[in-house]
Amino acid sequence: MGKCDWEGHKQKMTEANRAKGAENVRRKDRRSIIRQAVLALLLCGVAVLVACTPVKEPERKEKTVLRLWHYLDREESRQCLAKLVQKFNDAHQDTEIQINYIADEDFKKRLVLAAADGEQPDLAIVDSSDIQYYDKVGILKDLSSEIKAENYLSRALISCRTKDGRLVGLPLGLNCLIFYYNKDLLKQAGVGVPTTLEEFVTVAEAVTSDQVSGCAFPALQSEESSFCFLPIFWNYGGSLAQIDSPAGRRAFGFLKQLAENKALSEDNVNMTISDIAWEFANGNIAMAFMTSSYENEIRKENPDLHFATTKLPCGENSITISGGEVLTVTCAEHEKEAREFVRFMEQPEQTELYLDSVGYLAARRDLLKKQIQTDPVKKAYWSYLKQAKLREIEPYWPSLSMEIAESINRVILGEDTQDELEQLSERISRIRRAKYEKE
Repeated sequence: MGKCDWEGHKQKMTEANRAKGAENVRRKDRRSIIRQAVLALLLCGVAVLVACTPVKEPERKEKTVLRLWHYLDREESRQCLAKLVQKFNDAHQDTEIQINYIADEDFKKRLVLAAADGEQPDLAIVDSSDIQYYDKVGILKDLSSEIKAENYLSRALISCRTKDGRLVGLPLGLNCLIFYYNKDLLKQAGVGVPTTLEEFVTVAEAVTSDQVSGCAFPALQSEESSFCFLPIFWNYGGSLAQIDSPAGRRAFGFLKQLAENKALSEDNVNMTISDIAWEFANGNIAMAFMTSSYENEIRKENPDLHFATTKLPCGENSITISGGEVLTVTCAEHEKEAREFVRFMEQPEQTELYLDSVGYLAARRDLLKKQIQTDPVKKAYWSYLKQAKLREIEPYWPSLSMEIAESINRVILGEDTQDELEQLSERISRIRRAKYEKE
């Protein structure tokens, strides 16, 4: 091949290679573009998938729901309890306490039956006289570690302490039975304030009219009935060990005379102390024995009512009775949370809110001292209450109390028999014998 031919061939080969190289470059560019497009599509797909996938919120822990039963029938007390429970719930996001009201006359039966079926509430506010009974049937939990006993009056802890020394309830406050009278009604009838039970009967009869009952007595068959009767019986020198006695006949005769002379209406057999307080506040009842806690409620109901309170009209050495409510833990399922509520209520701040609402004297020493120093009325109540007697601190007390209440009911209705007290005495003895035989 000649030089010229060779040069021409080289030129052709170079041009061909260049063309081929350019084509290769174009192919590579196309493949790169395709890869980039595919990658872009894949990225878009991933983005779409991510965007469409719902964001998983952290799982919320289900609240532990506790039930609290009570028998507080006064609106102000219920509202205060509701506020305290709400305050606790707000501070404990994983716990919710729900409140249930059970009427006093049904409360013990409902609670015990619920416990028998394993359906009892987690917490219960109960009457101090029923503590030993509830503990005997195995409902109450030991709260000794939650309650600082040194902070409380021994009087308040007596009912909350079991025979073996356990504290099974937190005392929320103390009250006692006192005498309420309408000053205007007594003045209009031209009579003075009675100071003995005999004078009380005379004044009640004098004040009674078609519009006004001379007095009232809670004769609905419940603990309230025997609570109001016992001071009358005690002030006549009576003892439940000997109810079929001159003192027993005088105490039941007191109620019988009032009922027969229409100074005490038969309607009382369906009335609670709260019912009587409302009627008294509206001027329909002239005199009544009620707990010290009702004074503020009556003044709130009728600010224009002219009334006063004093010791029971039972002579110079008048004897009264004291009681109060107790917070208990009644179920093991949510026991930890229930105990936390007891510790919450044990705090002075919460206790004071409750006391201000229900009008009780404090069971805590520090709060009682404050009440006595700042409130003359509370100071007078304490002077009377610290001498008050307690009901029998025994598991059988609710049964014994109901027997007394049934006899009171029959006496007021005029359905009692000649041997009413003899039969009552036998029923009381039978209850006591059954207790000792079991032991």
